[in-house]
Amino acid sequence: MTVDYLSTLNSKGSGLNITQLVGSIVDAEIEPAKALVNDKSSANDLSVSEVGMMRSRMSALQTGLQSAGTGGLFKLQSSNDAVSMTVTDSSALSPGVTQIGVTQLASVQVLEFSGYSAADATLSAGTLTVEVGVWENGTFSANGDLDSRIITLSSSSTLSDLAAELDGLDGITAQVVDKGNGTFSLSVVSKMGKENALRFTASTGGPVDFDTTDGTNEVTAASNAKIVLNGITLERPSNSLSDIMPGIELTLASVTSSAVNLNIIQDRVGATAQLQALVSDINTLRSYLDTATARGLNGAAPGALVGDAGIAAIKRELSALTTAPLNGFGSEPLYLSEIGVRTELDGTLSLDEERLNYMFENAPEKFQAVYQSLNTIEQSNLSLSFGLKSQPPEGVYNFVYDSDIEAATINGQALSSRTNSEGQLEFYRLTGDFDGITIKVLEGVPLDSQVYIGVSLVDKLSNYFEDVLGKQGEISAKETYFREKATEYTEALSDLDERAVVLEARELKRFAKMEQMVTQLKSTGEYITTMMDAWNKSD
Repeated sequence: MTVDYLSTLNSKGSGLNITQLVGSIVDAEIEPAKALVNDKSSANDLSVSEVGMMRSRMSALQTGLQSAGTGGLFKLQSSNDAVSMTVTDSSALSPGVTQIGVTQLASVQVLEFSGYSAADATLSAGTLTVEVGVWENGTFSANGDLDSRIITLSSSSTLSDLAAELDGLDGITAQVVDKGNGTFSLSVVSKMGKENALRFTASTGGPVDFDTTDGTNEVTAASNAKIVLNGITLERPSNSLSDIMPGIELTLASVTSSAVNLNIIQDRVGATAQLQALVSDINTLRSYLDTATARGLNGAAPGALVGDAGIAAIKRELSALTTAPLNGFGSEPLYLSEIGVRTELDGTLSLDEERLNYMFENAPEKFQAVYQSLNTIEQSNLSLSFGLKSQPPEGVYNFVYDSDIEAATINGQALSSRTNSEGQLEFYRLTGDFDGITIKVLEGVPLDSQVYIGVSLVDKLSNYFEDVLGKQGEISAKETYFREKATEYTEALSDLDERAVVLEARELKRFAKMEQMVTQLKSTGEYITTMMDAWNKSD
């Protein structure tokens, strides 16, 4: 039981319960403000929880999109891990089986120059001529299209200096390695392929330890991959082959003892189920967004994020992504409705299997636009590639070559030109919308061509969620905002508690003075009463 000592001590005063009275005064001023802050804090906590739920649901769909990106109408099957397949152009795929045997893998040439006491061992002064070409039966044939390169060594040049000079040359990797037995070696590695072998020629009296004109110091010989396709032996300078099966890049991992079956299957049942799952996942997220932003009309409870402009924007943008056309997959824009994905009046998606089956029969390549982006060029003697960080605009563009001035443009923008290490002409651009584009002339002369750049629905959604869920995205911004508001409400409650203490002390002091005055007045009254009683008795 709590004892009100202040009221007890002032029992001769007003007789009021001062502590209780002061508490009521403080509560009357502080509690309404606290209630308002607590209401706001509770609403903020609900928003924090809702945004966290939104992140979770978007992340789940994003994860699903990553696996969906490997899907499509066609399935790739290899009977042996020695040869794997990757889709490069889904529009070029067609069902069928291809048999291929691997009798030899492509390899680099590896040279070792050993027996040095330290990485900084000094070398003989002179020059070293580096050439690229083919070693055949102990005889070297230099590539006439490539100039030889000369390295000059001084009397103070070290093994590490030579390694750095060689490593700086195009097509060569060099480093000094510690053998672990007290000696050091210079390792030199060429590019892959038989025609990329190296020959070093030392000047008379120069760094003769590095002269390979007699074919010495070779650990591994440069070689081409050898494959047998339909009984025909082919050679390629790489273990990645993009010109064997249309729309497919083959990767050779090892030699095979028998033919490998490479099967491309059109899986309509699996493709339909996969598309239905994607539609359902998008509808689930859309439904959640509708609930979270509901206005609460006709007595229904409003959503936790009602009126939030940022979340409403996410809802609109998601709808736009599923209704906007896919460009770059043909001369005309491609709408999802053509594939069999309809947008209903309420914004949800549904699958029209009759339309989907019609598309499978008549234009199966359109289905791939849902799952696989497309970067390709029409002419077969040209290849198209982009840098890792390039983000070209989707669409269909004209590549035009002017043979009179040997210059080219894409979409009217000028391209620079160069000759690569393989002697092929390349056109490229380093600025603007097409920054990072490279168009390579594989053989013959360049011809005018159309360039197709399409971003699949799956990639569009994946890119969007990556932005929204990223550090600078809308969801992170909302989480930061609500965390800051939670901190503000906590501080506001703390400030109100401090204000209550100050207010209580102030009121107690005021009532203490009042009690003192009342006590004094009561004492004076008692004194006067006593005097009057005495006077009355004396009369």
